[in-house]
Amino acid sequence: MNGIMQQIVNNRVNSLTVNELLSLASQYNITLTRQQAEKVISILRSEHIDVANQAQVQRIIHRLQTEVDPYVSSVVQQLLQQFSQYL
Repeated sequence: MNGIMQQIVNNRVNSLTVNELLSLASQYNITLTRQQAEKVISILRSEHIDVANQAQVQRIIHRLQTEVDPYVSSVVQQLLQQFSQYL
């Protein structure tokens, strides 16, 4: 895994805003409401995300499943997979 690219992806995920998340979802033809995006960002902000830490990523995905809904969890997982192609 390229350390510089990992740092860039981590920075991008950790600085993501609601509007940027909505834009990304739209870019990938994924339906996401503002309210759902706000909940996702709130959960992402609860800890510093390291996309290479699979245990942490799975914990975040699980929180999204239980605190938001399974659909949103799958959406975020799809978006994270888009970022992971750069690692």
